Amino acid sequence: MLTFIFFITLIGVSSMFFISRKSDISGFYSGLMEDNKEPNLIVITFSLVTTWIFSRSLLTAAILAYYYGLPGALAYTAYYLSFLTGGYFLINVRNKFKVNSLVEFFEKEYGFVGKFAFSFIIIIRLISEIFANLIVIGLIFGNEGSLEYNLSIVLIMILAFSYSFLGGLRNSIKTDFFQMSIFLILLLTLLIGISFFPTEIGINFKLANLKDFSNPGYALILVALLQIWSYPIHDPVMMDRGFICNKKTTKKSFFLAFLLSSFCIFVFSLLGMFLTDNALEGFTFIEAIKANFNNYLSYIIFLLLIVSAISTLDSTLSSAAKLVVLDLAILPKTIYHGRIVMFVFMLLGLIFIFFNTKDLFTAVAVSGTAATFLTTTFILRVLLNISISKLSLLISFSMSILGAVVYYIESQGINNLLSLTFGINHKYKTLLLINIIILIISFISAFTLKKSLKKPL
Repeated sequence: MLTFIFFITLIGVSSMFFISRKSDISGFYSGLMEDNKEPNLIVITFSLVTTWIFSRSLLTAAILAYYYGLPGALAYTAYYLSFLTGGYFLINVRNKFKVNSLVEFFEKEYGFVGKFAFSFIIIIRLISEIFANLIVIGLIFGNEGSLEYNLSIVLIMILAFSYSFLGGLRNSIKTDFFQMSIFLILLLTLLIGISFFPTEIGINFKLANLKDFSNPGYALILVALLQIWSYPIHDPVMMDRGFICNKKTTKKSFFLAFLLSSFCIFVFSLLGMFLTDNALEGFTFIEAIKANFNNYLSYIIFLLLIVSAISTLDSTLSSAAKLVVLDLAILPKTIYHGRIVMFVFMLLGLIFIFFNTKDLFTAVAVSGTAATFLTTTFILRVLLNISISKLSLLISFSMSILGAVVYYIESQGINNLLSLTFGINHKYKTLLLINIIILIISFISAFTLKKSLKKPL
């Protein structure tokens, strides 16, 4: 534990050399550097990558590979195609609709209905990002509910809050660059260490099981391919960075972020396949790491998770402040009110720790399913230029929220009515069915309900 505390302190002190101590509105909310300059291509790319390779993502990718082999690893890696779809969506929205945020876009298209639905889903995403990343940190330091678990969560949260509090999105981007550099060094060190690690265990790709299409990993691959059209849109951390730079730089940064992030997430998921035999013996993934690797390699793995958690949390708080103060204009446009919003979301994230779920992928699946209603807007409105009515959006939104609730209930074993009705034997296959149903209803409503000519609600 002392090693981790020392590392966290070192990251915190080192990051102070990269942040701006003087705050201004354009830097705090819009992410511009000093003198209102745009971040360069490498800085914005690293910021995109590190805010999407967060601790929950790393751990979830490895756990999916741990239990489901190569299909599980590919399933989570497929989500990173979101950089391509999300980047395409952003560039088209900026070109066609001349807006400065996605909240503005949805309000222009659907009035209050669009603004409410989109903002609601963003808030769910932001809160889930905070508590899910904190849970990973807690599990590294101790068992759930232990003193070490709780203290580590509070320490990391305070550290991330301090960066955001001082300089908002500008400081978040600056520290992202530094923290991503540390992440890549640690990942390279891990790869070298594992390649020379004397052990009888090896990467078990379970090639024989690749022909077993009942593997839940295949269902997750299909879920990912369905959700990448909506998933990136409901992530304000990614979308906010799509409005900072000029279109040319933005386009390049999203493409580079896709290459780098998908590589990193797949490489880390190899740890799961490396230890997959331990899953059959009842070990959790973290227990398998501690049992099979020496202290040095274990420390590197856990330090990767810690760095990614810090870099994501400060970005999440910055996006929360931008949403409430700048995009929704609920509070006056001052840095003081942005800091209040950050503090409130920090508390909400900590509160949701007490509603911990049985697996980390649930947070991804629930928020991703709740955002499925955005698919029709992407494909029909932005891609094909077909107008969608407010009523259609409302129906799709309601079905998506219902689907997310049903999946949560089923995945937590509270009720399995849907799975039993359709004879489904795994929650990820249930997730696939729910997403298909939502999309079918969404597209049917979009084509059957004509766009209203009345004034926005």
